[in-house]
This record gives sequence, structure tokens and C-alpha cells, in this order.
Amino acid sequence: MSSIFPFFVTAFVSLFAIVDVIGNTPMFLSITPHNTHAERVQMAKKAAVGVFVILAVFALLGNQIFEFFGITIDAFRIAGGIILLKIALDMVEAKSLRTRHTPEENREGLAREDVAIIPLATPMLSGPGAISTVIVLTTQATSAGLMGALMAAIGLNAVLVYLILRSSARIVAVFKEIGMRILTRTLGIILASIATQFILTGIQHYFSGNR
Repeated sequence: MSSIFPFFVTAFVSLFAIVDVIGNTPMFLSITPHNTHAERVQMAKKAAVGVFVILAVFALLGNQIFEFFGITIDAFRIAGGIILLKIALDMVEAKSLRTRHTPEENREGLAREDVAIIPLATPMLSGPGAISTVIVLTTQATSAGLMGALMAAIGLNAVLVYLILRSSARIVAVFKEIGMRILTRTLGIILASIATQFILTGIQHYFSGNR
């Protein structure tokens, strides 16, 4: 029981950093320039549900994915950690994250009347990085309590997606561009530390199991 809360905190912070809903609010506003506040609120609600469903499905199917492809848990920890580290370094340098969404997808979003699921829920919020994070965390959820903590972390992040996106215009006005960049860089440093820990854990467990 004592390990459940620390795992929940790690899972929540990891997902919050990689989903980076605050950093994605300017993009949300840019692809919904002609929508009313009420329409954006509805999109935020759909996006939050989409994020939860996508990440929860990968959390529940993580072990089956390993078995199907014959991938070891440690190999995925290392690979997932490398992907997250690349994303984290881009965040620290305040680069646009092509691993989440491309300019083509952004243009497609502008042409859509409802961007809640594509490209907002995926790939902007729950893209390859978030999915990799969830699957790596699944490898550490070795009990029902830990899996429950992971699902709770996913659920709480989905709630924050809704609350933050529905207030996107106000958040962007308060933080402005410099504030958003500072926040993104801070989350990037946190994510880089978590990604490094994923890699180190994978290497440690691999060599421990092959002695």
C-alpha cells in the first residue's frame, strides 16, 4: 500500500508533462479561430474523454502488446525512455513537437468543424509519447492497486485536459508566450528526468536478469 501513492504521483506527473495540455492550448485556439466559447467547451469535453479512452486502452493492453510482438519489458522501458527523452529535449528547447503532430495535421484541424478527437485528443495530446509513457508505466504496475493508481492518474489528467482547454483563452492571456515557454521548459526538464529513470531502470533490470 505504501508504494501506491508514490507510483500515482510519478504516473500523474509523467503524463501531465508529456500530454502538456497547457503547452497545447495556443494550438487549440489556433485551430478553432471561428468557434464560440461554448463550442470550444464541448470540444474540450470530447477531447478529455478521447484522451482517457486512448490511454486507458493502452494501459490495459500493454502486457498483451508485449506478448504479441515478443518484446521484453526492459526493451520497451529503454525504447520508451529514449522517445520521451527526445520529446523532453525538444520541450526544453521550446521546439514544436513533430512527434505529436505535424503541420499537415494542424492544417487538417483548421479545415474540420470539430477538432476534438483528431487532431486534438490524438495526436496532439495522447500521441506516441503519451502512449509510450502509459505502456512503460504499465510494466511497473505489478498489482491491482498500482494499476488502479495508473488509471486514476490517467483519469485525473483527462479531467485537467477538460478544465484547461475550456479556459484556454484565459490561460493564454495570463501566461502569454514567454510564460508558456517557461512552463514548457520546466515540464521538459521534469520529463527528461523521468525518461532517464526509465532508461536506467530498463538497463539495470536487463543486466540483473542476465547474470
